[in-house]
Amino acid sequence: MPTKKKKTRKTEPVAYLIKVSVDRNGNFTYTANGKKGAENFRPKLGDTISWVVTLHRKKKTAFQVEFPGIAPFDGGVRTLRSASKPTAPQTVALLPHYQGNLIFKYTVTVSHGWYDDPVIGPVPADPVMNTALDDQVILLSADNKGNLTITPPAMPLSKGPVVWQWDKNSAYTDDFVLTFKAPVPSGWPPVTNSQARTIALNLLTAGSDAYTINTVNTGLSASSTLAIS
Repeated sequence: MPTKKKKTRKTEPVAYLIKVSVDRNGNFTYTANGKKGAENFRPKLGDTISWVVTLHRKKKTAFQVEFPGIAPFDGGVRTLRSASKPTAPQTVALLPHYQGNLIFKYTVTVSHGWYDDPVIGPVPADPVMNTALDDQVILLSADNKGNLTITPPAMPLSKGPVVWQWDKNSAYTDDFVLTFKAPVPSGWPPVTNSQARTIALNLLTAGSDAYTINTVNTGLSASSTLAIS
């Protein structure tokens, strides 16, 4: 007797309010719906996000949220401003056939002139999928002798998000550029720049290709191979 496939229950979109608190020394902290650590935030497609800022935990203030490049929102809104109230909710989305980095860096600026650069991402390709991002992380490391190393998990990896980030024990870190060797498998971006020293790509096509990592400021370089099945 054939087994029945389990139906996937779609989750309802979540409306997130990111509360940004700035203390008397200009230090920023972020909470999303009461949970701390939202300076590195992972929403899903279809969720909505708005921001509000308070100074010294009490006084609401004018502020601006700006994405310097592409913003992960329906309609392509890149700059949000408010005199003190929460910004209008923005629906998390990606451009059709988007192949770039799923890490989106943005800047929060308050009326005092203080600013901070948190990130949103990665944004999963499917809003109902339980992404295995933590299982598909490729670690970069640099030692005091100036050598860059790349430590991937066992290949092949599964189709979906793949992350390149610095090992927490690395002697130092830097932004970097990921370049695949031509011809590149369909749907894989030939060149990707890191945001906040991280790259996350949603690779939905099986394939294998060599690639090179070049750091932006320290001039380090190393090569490896990525296989997706």
